[in-house]
Amino acid sequence: LLNMTRAMFDKGIENARITKTAALLLMSGVSPSCIDKKIVQSVADSQLDDGGWLGIGETFWSIAFLRFYSELKHKIPPALEWLRQQTDRNGGFGRTKRDMRRIPVTGQLLFLLPELAEQNHLQWLEHTWLGERNSLTYKAAYTLMAFAINQYKPQDKELIQSTTEWLASQQQSDGGFAPWKDHPVKPDIFCTAIAALGLLAYGKQSYKKQILAAYHFMANTQLPNGIWAFHEIEDGASWGLYAMTKIEEYLATDK
Repeated sequence: LLNMTRAMFDKGIENARITKTAALLLMSGVSPSCIDKKIVQSVADSQLDDGGWLGIGETFWSIAFLRFYSELKHKIPPALEWLRQQTDRNGGFGRTKRDMRRIPVTGQLLFLLPELAEQNHLQWLEHTWLGERNSLTYKAAYTLMAFAINQYKPQDKELIQSTTEWLASQQQSDGGFAPWKDHPVKPDIFCTAIAALGLLAYGKQSYKKQILAAYHFMANTQLPNGIWAFHEIEDGASWGLYAMTKIEEYLATDK
């Protein structure tokens, strides 16, 4: 993945993909000094005058990335303020201010940036997931991840339990996850990694068997070169690395 970030940078690939990969590497324990200084500077220099980057996703991933570099901490406050301006009192975030509000965007943002998790955003996430409940595994997982890190108590007192139960029920016999059980597309690294993180958020004890099965699926499907067979290679591999790291951290303390 480190080599891929350098290769993407050298090829002029959009910063959004590089930044997400680099952020997840750092969140997985990679030393900030391992990221090419040219990449760090490029991300910092790409910040626009209004405080944001090109879109909401690139902005919250850039914040998650640059937070590992104390010399660039001055970049964070204007970026957070820009994000606050990209929604309204109803809560929720889309890919841009003009886009519809989306669970994956909102869930990731509130998971990565708890300081932006105001009540209206969490309530929007709850209300929207209630309307889409039991639809897609990654939407369930992003919702659980956002709720857990922000210690949010849904108005629907059964929502967390029912969502976790449904998510666990979608696991395939090989331990992997697809967008839903028996989806025409086979289980993949992205859905499995996100689902595992969702189960880790609330189901460490109740769903240890499922979490371990997901871990083994990821280990067994990893290619010899360290990545996984997935369309956007670095996205699947970086989430896979992060999920496996968090599972190993959990197992190390669960003794």
